[in-house]
Amino acid sequence: MLDYPITQWAAVCVVAGAVVGLLLNIPMVTQDRGYLPAYVAGAGLTRADPAAVSRPLAVAVHHGTALIAALLYGAVVAGLSFVLPAALSLNGVPLIPHLVGVSGVSAFIYYFFARIAMPRFGGSVRNDADEIIRQWALTAFIFGTALALFIPVLVAWV
Repeated sequence: MLDYPITQWAAVCVVAGAVVGLLLNIPMVTQDRGYLPAYVAGAGLTRADPAAVSRPLAVAVHHGTALIAALLYGAVVAGLSFVLPAALSLNGVPLIPHLVGVSGVSAFIYYFFARIAMPRFGGSVRNDADEIIRQWALTAFIFGTALALFIPVLVAWV
């Protein structure tokens, strides 16, 4: 079972999402088309072409997505911690729910972008969809890995 009250756990997840979202700027801007998923997501919100999405909106969507994904991870861990064994924990975070949460949320954000956002809102960048989706897969993996490593460290500080 999770060793933290739900409000404290949610706050930890928000902070983790903010920090990991900031860290993700590094692989996203260093990849050739790594930041395009944020423009595609912005296009989905504005119903515009990704080329017409402003940089501030793309950045806001990127960081908002990191926060939402971290909260989704937190909800998965909190829910699973009631039903899965908590024999091992990382600073009060049950290991199995933690690993399932990180893996599940990373897979979900990849799948959602690759199968829903990109095909529907890719617009002018749709011709480069395969490369953009591959780079998004790497970013989703980095997100999950960073979240998996950062959450147990962050809860130790709380």
